[in-house]
Amino acid sequence: MGMKSEIRSKNLLYTNLGQKWLAQFVGADQDIAERIIDSLTLVSHSEFLREIQKALEQEATGPKQPAAIFAVREIDPSTSYFAQVIRKPNGEVLPLLDVSDVGSEGEMAFAVRQFCKPKPKLRLNHPTIAKMRKAKVRKIILVDDVIGSGKRVTDFLDALWKVASLTSWHSLKYIKFVVVSYSGTRSGCRQVRRHKCKPEIRVTRPCPTFSRMPIKEELRDAIRFVCQKYGNQTSKPHMSLGFRESMASMVFEHGCPNNTPSILWAPSTPKNPWVALFPNRTIGSAEKSVFPVEIARRDPLVTLLEVGQEKLAKSDTFDRRSETGTQIILTLALIAKGQRRIEALSYAIGLDGKKCVDVRNKCVEWGFLTKSYRLTKRGSAELEAARKDKFSTFEIPEVGEIYYYPKKLREAKPD
Repeated sequence: MGMKSEIRSKNLLYTNLGQKWLAQFVGADQDIAERIIDSLTLVSHSEFLREIQKALEQEATGPKQPAAIFAVREIDPSTSYFAQVIRKPNGEVLPLLDVSDVGSEGEMAFAVRQFCKPKPKLRLNHPTIAKMRKAKVRKIILVDDVIGSGKRVTDFLDALWKVASLTSWHSLKYIKFVVVSYSGTRSGCRQVRRHKCKPEIRVTRPCPTFSRMPIKEELRDAIRFVCQKYGNQTSKPHMSLGFRESMASMVFEHGCPNNTPSILWAPSTPKNPWVALFPNRTIGSAEKSVFPVEIARRDPLVTLLEVGQEKLAKSDTFDRRSETGTQIILTLALIAKGQRRIEALSYAIGLDGKKCVDVRNKCVEWGFLTKSYRLTKRGSAELEAARKDKFSTFEIPEVGEIYYYPKKLREAKPD
């Protein structure tokens, strides 16, 4: 069976800083702390830039559709965007970067700059209003790494909305707003969509959160308890569960988002000398070496055990299945345990949001799931066969294959 690269987040604990971080937990709490690290989704520079460039290419296309592109940053929402920039003598406008978050904002600014270079007349990098007017911009694109609570993006939109020209152009339907983000939580994206400018949102990968992971309830409760217990020992006790209790579990090589639990990143102070794994949200060189080139799929057997599919985990079904066949069985197994959300499927299978939707839709097409994503009798029969068969002759065609002729439906009865 084809396998993606091994999950490497647990290797964070083998660094010197990782050992110091783990030593702060007592007794059984240390086991939970290890599970927290093992559950992190690590996003490298190359993975982030590749997916952002791909998304921008899909949004900023067409010779008659010039786009103004901005890297999202912390900003005062009560003040116009252009009152919060640096103006160079040649008229160029540069954003004021927040020093505390320069890793994140710097990475996004770099992505925007690299994308705009080949076609500067069609892809405007942080342009002035005058340049947007002259180019007849038809789309305002904001770039972010993760939409957590949605506050940072909505604050940025508020600052742009205070620019009279943009508000006017939008009301006349000359321009539209688009937010391109590598990842985003369901609640954060919902918050951004509520903005007055009604932006479209393009997210590559749903943001995994500890509260939505496909794991047993008792483990989820234990993780929450440990985050709160030790988060109270940090300099950010009010963010023990992350900003606005997001409980996110995604970390970027360019910086750790503040919507992750504060035990991971809270800065050390004389009063709260907590040793964070990502001090003040920065990533050290030893920790950077752990980040994989691409997002890896978690061990399917561990995933099955975590959702209570012990019998399936003990079977030999994955030894003889293709990559796509494994994705199908994992999807059916997760949905059988009530894990229907794309966030959970993406975390467990290792695919981005669109590919997870494709796999789920194939399950519907092949009769394994209903249109409301519930197991059919055929889907249940396929799962049951996988649990007890030591050898399976059922082969799943690759996603995208046009024709599918089932040779064996294993105990399936008419729906």
